[in-house]
Amino acid sequence: MAIIGVGKRVREAVLPAFRALEDLFEVRSLHARSSREIEAAGRAWPVAPLSALSTLDDVDLIYLAVGKDAVPSVLGELASFERSATDILIDTPVVRFKHFRHMDKLQGYSHAWVPEDCAYLPWLPPLWRAADSGALGNVENATLFRSGYAYHGLATIKAMLKATGIRRGRRRRRPDGLLERRLGLTVSASGQIVEPRDYSKGYISLEGSSATATDRAEHSATSLPMLPVFAAGALTAIRVGDELENLDDAERSLTLGLPTDATLTAGQEAMKRIGLLRLLRDVHAGRGGYPLAAAVDDMVIDYHLEKLGRYIATPITDPRSPLARAALRAISRFGG
Repeated sequence: MAIIGVGKRVREAVLPAFRALEDLFEVRSLHARSSREIEAAGRAWPVAPLSALSTLDDVDLIYLAVGKDAVPSVLGELASFERSATDILIDTPVVRFKHFRHMDKLQGYSHAWVPEDCAYLPWLPPLWRAADSGALGNVENATLFRSGYAYHGLATIKAMLKATGIRRGRRRRRPDGLLERRLGLTVSASGQIVEPRDYSKGYISLEGSSATATDRAEHSATSLPMLPVFAAGALTAIRVGDELENLDDAERSLTLGLPTDATLTAGQEAMKRIGLLRLLRDVHAGRGGYPLAAAVDDMVIDYHLEKLGRYIATPITDPRSPLARAALRAISRFGG
């Protein structure tokens, strides 16, 4: 496989995840604007200029993680190659709203997915099991209080509620000065994201009619604590109420240095690295990654909430609608 881009995300999350999965993936080359050497995941990595990539014949998978404004040009360069046998993982937000028409350059790959690790966080499975067991009663609302942001927060809320989409949303400033996103989804429960993100002060909660699962420090009699479980100073599992999610050796290796008094939210960067590893395992197993259409939904909805303060899914705003896609392509011709 080949990785294009060597920014912070690649150095601190992508390469450590692939290094933990060396039995499944072989990183054959890293590419950037110019040649150099970088240090990441405990070793040195040579970086070649993108111009040195002359064929994709021996590349089964591309991981694309470049600056948002560079995405159209890099996709254009890759479009000159035969790529029908190559899969691509393109980092969020896929393309910027003003670059929507460049989505067409993702055609021709065997598969195109998005490495949205927030949809694969390791506390999600035990949270789902706790909800499915009836321990929360009827699930009513998912909250990310300063623990999610932008399109990543939207993906996390959808995952917490097992929702396929967001139908409406509103963004407003609260009396305390924080910004709140209220979301209506394809399920009966609602979603709430309070910004700005600050993992040291934030928390997660899934509220039901009889109990709330949360990693908030202040618990009540009806709380189901969401807790990291440590043994000998290392994170070994995640507990939500009576549900336990054990971590394997590869996953544990991505949490080294996490303080034993950290909450799940405070350890979110480590949680995201594990989420990325789990997503990559799904890709290798043929199950794919986060759907491209879902990531584009997140990008468009986030743009509406950020710029307009509200979103309502209609044939002209829903990016899965042919009319909306045509409009977005036309608008983006003025954006570059």
